[in-house]
Amino acid sequence: MNRLQYLLKRYTDNQHYSLYGALWMILSGIAFAGINVVTPLIAEHFIISSSWIAFYQYLFALLFMAPFLFKRGLKQILKTHHFMTHFWRILMAVIGIQFWVKALSLQFPIGEGVALLMTSPLFASLGAFLLLKERFTWPRVIATLLGFVGAIIILAPNRQHFNWAAIFPILAAFFWAMHALLMKHLSDKDHPLTMVSYLYILMVPINLLIALTDNFSHNPDPIFIPDLALLGALLLLGLLTAIAQYAVAKAYAHADVIFIQPFDYLKLPLNTFLGWIVFGWAVTTQFWLGAGLMIIALLAISFFEMPRSSTK
Repeated sequence: MNRLQYLLKRYTDNQHYSLYGALWMILSGIAFAGINVVTPLIAEHFIISSSWIAFYQYLFALLFMAPFLFKRGLKQILKTHHFMTHFWRILMAVIGIQFWVKALSLQFPIGEGVALLMTSPLFASLGAFLLLKERFTWPRVIATLLGFVGAIIILAPNRQHFNWAAIFPILAAFFWAMHALLMKHLSDKDHPLTMVSYLYILMVPINLLIALTDNFSHNPDPIFIPDLALLGALLLLGLLTAIAQYAVAKAYAHADVIFIQPFDYLKLPLNTFLGWIVFGWAVTTQFWLGAGLMIIALLAISFFEMPRSSTK
């Protein structure tokens, strides 16, 4: 059975089941879009550094998820023989988060930012070849190059008013790609729930250490304590983060990655639309040309990375 026949069979045989996966992925995109709107609003209306925003965001997300983790048995969930690999994986994720929150706090347009974040699978595909020694076929080479060309078109580096804050989403995408590669390395060694639990439990203290070293001029005290209004906004940010991560987990539990991945790309027009409505950040035809090339490349890479065993 070839790949196209396999995809059609999976969809027709499990259409209702896969539909739940698509709906969960769309919900995660809505939650992430909410995060990408709330974060720059917090930076605009409150005096707080991006590192403290990231710390409180994931602290509150962990608190919202704690009942679920304890219900499943935290001691059993955290059992692993690969703690240091988890640590380095999560450190990569934290660095990526810090760069992304920094971009949002600098009011970088969220549509362009999300488009640049979509280079993460391109970095991961290249890293899988260089670090994991995966087979890199010519179609994957062409698709990866096409994706990076799309990113360059979006960046428009030769424009007179190039926004240097664009480097932060690119760096976030790179470090999230490193996180993805380490997670892929652990995928056959630890349970997915173990990986998610370590992500949140280790992320909070690492984010705190980064925040404590932030010489934020408006915060003379070592610990930044938000006032009531800011606390409410940060709680909303944490809740949206917990919802987004839970929805992603449910999406992958209900459907094949190759089926639901296109629904994840709906976050691009959604974020672009919200950026225009809330902040007045318009995009150009050149942006959509680059974004279109990237989406084509990402769909092609997902297609080529589909397990061969499933196509037989």
